Amino acid sequence: MRVYIAGKVSGLPKGETFIKFAQAEYWLRQQGHETVNPLRLCSSSWTWERCMRVCIPELMKCDAICLLHDWAESRGAVWEYHDAQMLKMPAMVYNPRKS
Repeated sequence: MRVYIAGKVSGLPKGETFIKFAQAEYWLRQQGHETVNPLRLCSSSWTWERCMRVCIPELMKCDAICLLHDWAESRGAVWEYHDAQMLKMPAMVYNPRKS
């Protein structure tokens, strides 16, 4: 299954954000999933709007969405989750403290 990873990016330290998404990516791959990590799709120099224009079409190519523990604090991840729900994509939650 192709799984899109959604979580908070804006306002967080780049290193912390990269590690958080990479951990989820590793966890999903261990379960046999193909992953779409938005941090690998966008440049850190891009605007939020430009990133969303790239990420939303990639989400549409996925079978499911994986929500990081802080996804609800992100307007982009909330939007991505809403789109996934409208398309009846399964959602899973990755919380490293519980995995």
